[in-house]
Amino acid sequence: MTQKTKAIVDQINIDNEKSVERAIDQAEKLADLTADERVEIASALSTLFYHDMAGHTAMIRLAGRAEKLIGKLGMDVVPFLISELINADSESAAHFGRAIARNGNPALKPVLEAYDAHRNEDYSLINLLAAISHFRNAEAVSAMPEVLVSAKSGNHRVRSEALHAAGRLVKHLDSDLFDSGLRLKIFDTAHSAIKDKYPLVRAQAAYVIGKMLQKGMIPGGSEEKARATFAGILGIDGKNNWDNAFVVRHEAEKYNQYFKSDDSSKNKYRQSFRILEKRELCPDTYHFTIEAPLVAAKIQAGQFIIVRPTDHSERIPLSICGWDRGRGTINIIVMAAGRTSREITQASVGSRLADIVGPLGTRSHVKKHDGTCVVIGGGYGTGAVIPTARDLKALGNKVVGIVGARNEKLLLMVDELRDVCDEVIVTTNDGTAGIKGFVTHAMEALLKRGEKLAHVLAVGPVPMMIAVSNMTKPLGVETYVSLNAIMVDGTGMCGSCRVLVGGETKFACFHGPDFDGHKVDFDQLMKRQKMFVSEERQAMAYAENAGGR
Repeated sequence: MTQKTKAIVDQINIDNEKSVERAIDQAEKLADLTADERVEIASALSTLFYHDMAGHTAMIRLAGRAEKLIGKLGMDVVPFLISELINADSESAAHFGRAIARNGNPALKPVLEAYDAHRNEDYSLINLLAAISHFRNAEAVSAMPEVLVSAKSGNHRVRSEALHAAGRLVKHLDSDLFDSGLRLKIFDTAHSAIKDKYPLVRAQAAYVIGKMLQKGMIPGGSEEKARATFAGILGIDGKNNWDNAFVVRHEAEKYNQYFKSDDSSKNKYRQSFRILEKRELCPDTYHFTIEAPLVAAKIQAGQFIIVRPTDHSERIPLSICGWDRGRGTINIIVMAAGRTSREITQASVGSRLADIVGPLGTRSHVKKHDGTCVVIGGGYGTGAVIPTARDLKALGNKVVGIVGARNEKLLLMVDELRDVCDEVIVTTNDGTAGIKGFVTHAMEALLKRGEKLAHVLAVGPVPMMIAVSNMTKPLGVETYVSLNAIMVDGTGMCGSCRVLVGGETKFACFHGPDFDGHKVDFDQLMKRQKMFVSEERQAMAYAENAGGR
């Protein structure tokens, strides 16, 4: 053992959280490690996985960090991790499995080799199946045939774990990776398991069929069979054939909603929300093109959507920066500001968002004006003003766009805004591009050259919208701002997004998001925006330490 690894290994004391934290901090900074050193560190840190952490929040967090760090040590430690995995308890095995899967396709082969070597050892097989379920690379589909073999094991725990792994692979891998023959094998295996005498096996079988249904993977001619199966479990087929286990009924009920009794309306409201394109605009900020034909058919300038990236995510509102009705796509800009927005920015092309609700809110205030219309985007707000600028221009208005950012590298969508404006003025705080200063300096330049301002829309950080509103109020220029209030349901029912406008309570999701900037109570808005700052920090810290789980 070398000196640098010994200094870390000696601090791994499961009874001393501070010591463990110091060890992980030091290990994260190490570089140029040999293969043996990597294994030594992985071996030491993995002892945390065997610790009973029930009620120990700090240790749970540290175990998450250790798991993430071990995963980053690479293929040198995978043989060690597999050797531990095959004999670990279920909770420890989950940590080992996730750490192994972080290495993607290179780690899949040794896992499948271990699977083949231990196929007659049920306990090891259960842990290896769990590890397979954590892989997200396209090549993981090659493991499905072996998983289906285990789904017919004589051990009901192996059968249950195999079906669970099959369901997770269906859920997380692109449906295009599964050919028709494999889809049929998965469905037939799961459908046969519905009759299993063990409730947990039946529940996992319903889970597999439900995930296939969700992603449009039910083989042709089998959908009616799946429908009848769920109807039987739920006792809605007239035969009162209730399943005797709540967990099975729960799975069937969860996915039964996707069936439609009228074949003509089948799949009418189903959208994939598949990510078709993704490009980085600046650090931690991305432009996405998403398949959402029903949203694209209805969306108007100024409206927004609420997005949930995964089944376990929060719902967050996002502005629309464009759409293509013919193609059935929408465009959004996402900056990784909190846990949920970071989950979206980490999504890859080909993956799917869990759900999108929209279009929500009211369209922007657009009409023919006697004078110049100015649209102002601060940071990510630039994308949000593009649809409104396009509509104002289409009505015959002269439209000037203003884009503000701290520096040149943070400027977003400038060229796209130029396509829909007569002129675009850029400002940066440090002067690295355009006018040195703020968007209000660009407004002053317009006024000095004699521009008659008739309408202003400002979207971006609250201080920027306040400054614009304060500047235009004494001039009597109609000014609208887009309020990014905290939202939950997006329909005006929960009241979370309430704002004061002209002394009256309004709901940003229903009456807005655009409001008269001269009437908005910005002080109240800023106070409400800070309500969950500490909780968001905790969520971000947990996500980072637990590797996004």
